[in-house]
Amino acid sequence: MPENISLEELVLGYCRQVGGLVEPPAYGIYETLLPDEVAARWGVAAHQRFTFSAEAETESTFLHYGHALVETIVNELRLQTANGRFFINNVRLEKPGLYAIIEKAISISNAKLFPVTTNAPLPGAVEQRGAFVVARLHHYVRFNFKVSLISDEKRELILPVWMDVQGGYAIRGDEIEGRAILDMEGQFQQLEPAAPFWMDGKPLAPKVFAALLERARKSVADELGDTLAGLQKRLRRFLELDRARLNEYYADLLKDVERRLQKADVSTAIERRPALEAKRAAIIAERQSKLEDVEQKYHLRIQLELLNVAVIAQPKLDLTVEIRKRAVTVKRVATWDPLLHVVEPLACDVCARPGKSLSLCENGHLAHNDCLAPQCVECKRTYCQKCADQVQSCAVCDRPVCVHSLKRCITCQRVTCNEHLDECHADNGQPRRARSEEKPVFPTGADMTETSPGAKTSSPKTEQPVTTNAPPRQKTAAKREAPKGQTSHPGRPQGSPLLAPLKEKLADHMEVYADPAQGSITAYAMLKKREVATRVWELTNEGISVMCWCEKGPLCREKGIVYRPAEPEFIESQIKRLLKSFQQEYDVPDTKIRYHQIRQNETYAELKLKVPSRWKEPAALEQARAGFEKLRSRR
Repeated sequence: MPENISLEELVLGYCRQVGGLVEPPAYGIYETLLPDEVAARWGVAAHQRFTFSAEAETESTFLHYGHALVETIVNELRLQTANGRFFINNVRLEKPGLYAIIEKAISISNAKLFPVTTNAPLPGAVEQRGAFVVARLHHYVRFNFKVSLISDEKRELILPVWMDVQGGYAIRGDEIEGRAILDMEGQFQQLEPAAPFWMDGKPLAPKVFAALLERARKSVADELGDTLAGLQKRLRRFLELDRARLNEYYADLLKDVERRLQKADVSTAIERRPALEAKRAAIIAERQSKLEDVEQKYHLRIQLELLNVAVIAQPKLDLTVEIRKRAVTVKRVATWDPLLHVVEPLACDVCARPGKSLSLCENGHLAHNDCLAPQCVECKRTYCQKCADQVQSCAVCDRPVCVHSLKRCITCQRVTCNEHLDECHADNGQPRRARSEEKPVFPTGADMTETSPGAKTSSPKTEQPVTTNAPPRQKTAAKREAPKGQTSHPGRPQGSPLLAPLKEKLADHMEVYADPAQGSITAYAMLKKREVATRVWELTNEGISVMCWCEKGPLCREKGIVYRPAEPEFIESQIKRLLKSFQQEYDVPDTKIRYHQIRQNETYAELKLKVPSRWKEPAALEQARAGFEKLRSRR
């Protein structure tokens, strides 16, 4: 109910809602005829003459705040539920060539899609290319939260969160609200409800609603991203000002006490010293208490209150597809939304978020690139983070090896890759190269310090200082002389000028995605719509960690590296330098870089890189730098 509704609108609107007739006003008086059962329940006559002005004639009933009839109406409204159920009927359940559209919309990097054929199709199913398209009733749930942001002041706002019941993830509801017509009666209720794929149970079962509510609460922080970032920045500024004011004030008090203590030492008033020391201790304790009070004052607390829930039913088209690679085959239901005219993305089995580009795990899980475990260096099998126990590290080179390719030593029971077989105990019972690989060198630098778990160091006897700017040594190949009378390029006609050989193009453009919810920046090097390399920078509690999937495999220098974060005012320049290095590595021009930002699981094009707000928080950067120093000391 709107907060600015007038008493007149409240009373007359409720009279119409219960079935009463209200005539247009004449001289400020409303002729109202109530149903007999309503009039009996309220204890009034069925025919009423209502007025909301004290100057009206006496034959009418003057209604005002506190009037018995007004209180009766308000109490009945309070007992009514604010929840609702609606239906979207303005859709057409016809889509020829749906499988071809799904095949283009869903991208599985290491597998292919195939239609699923069946000899016993469901009633009402339509055959397309051997597969059967089934119309089912899908559901959305809109949770309306009252969000209270409490610090030195209190701010309240109403935040709607839309959840897809079948997918189990948050979606954008503004597009649905802009196109849908919500009806109280459904025209497709004969359709079978679509079951949620992320948990067992009926779509409107209580346990499904409870799980959706918990996920909706967690997504509130993503919905409030910019609002929270601005508010926290303001609170940090006020906290710094109050801290400086308190420290200055109590520093003056302590300075005065110290001066009086020095005088007491050199004078005859030595008996005043205990009192002055007690006063100094009291000032220190009071300063600490005031600083704690200030921190509590500017500490942001978020309170959520669920106001109401709306369940919206909409028919959609489902088509079951098979996703195959090697000996792994899984079935997924692809859904066409006839309202928005899009194929709904499949959800990641690890983070439960939708994704347009996924990979198929060896155990049948679909996962984002960020949700994958390290790839096996031997057989190149792919596992997700749910199956990370299937991947172990070689005891010699520390590279990932899956359970199908690892070699376990009979003597020491260590695990190695095929390349380092029998080297796991070759150095006095220890791995031959363990000394150089378990204790990597951590170069230091004022702006970009980095650590790499796979970096090599020299032995303790021959350890030399390491400089971060020293280029790697490369062996120079001996120049071979061409036969007499022949150019060094046999394919060219003699006498023609030597032209530089054509350089193979590594990538033709880059796609950069900033994800504030994950606190990560992902760059894709693309060549003719194919991912050549993927590099992810994520701000963690131990620094800026780098993950990379490229053609260099375990030899990639950036894979597994950790950078020391710069100060807040320089962090954006730091990440731009890292992106520039990746750009130059694949020879992508500046004009071929496209930037995007992910907000509420949707991708939006941007003109420039938008660094996630968490990367600019001084507290988060300080914590990351402290964790980086601990990581470096452990190494």
